[in-house]
Amino acid sequence: MLLAAVSLAAAIVGAGVLGPLVALGALAWLVIFTLRRVGADPPPFPPPQPTLAWASAALRYVGEFVAWAAPYVPFLAPTIVFVAVTWPLPSESATLAFQEQASQIIPVVLIGYVIEAGAIRWRARSVDWLLSLVTVALLIAGETYALVAIANDDPVHADIVAGAMAAGVVAILAAAAQGVGTSPQGQLGAEYEKRPDPGETP
Repeated sequence: MLLAAVSLAAAIVGAGVLGPLVALGALAWLVIFTLRRVGADPPPFPPPQPTLAWASAALRYVGEFVAWAAPYVPFLAPTIVFVAVTWPLPSESATLAFQEQASQIIPVVLIGYVIEAGAIRWRARSVDWLLSLVTVALLIAGETYALVAIANDDPVHADIVAGAMAAGVVAILAAAAQGVGTSPQGQLGAEYEKRPDPGETP
């Protein structure tokens, strides 16, 4: 499991065609493995029919499947955002100003994620370790590319740097959503309401 996760993090920032293909395969394997590990049953796919109604149902199924799987595979959120931001952006920026600012912003985002993850752990629930692994890998890769661009005086890999920052922000939101969904405050409040009043006789 760890080897697959490390392969995914390394392949995401890989160059050429092989890197994205390995990343896609590793990501699919991680999703399938995680869903099987938790014993989750996906919503049933509509029976294939050569009709427009079935095509519409199939499209709705995609949205339903994503909404169903999201709580089980939170590491998908920063990964998808990274790809969505990186794909359309040019690799080279006009100047080094973007890389210079990003090299200062990315550590702040990383610290913000660590604080958020630590707060959730303090609430007696740890953040999904794959979410943390993918997030840290992406942020470190973005910071590395930014520093290398500055050191070489070459404004390249701006797309990866931007994708890493966006993925880091989304990871913070995903961790916060995970903490809210599993926060014990609601359970403690419910237990408190069930406790009898000290002045009442049981």
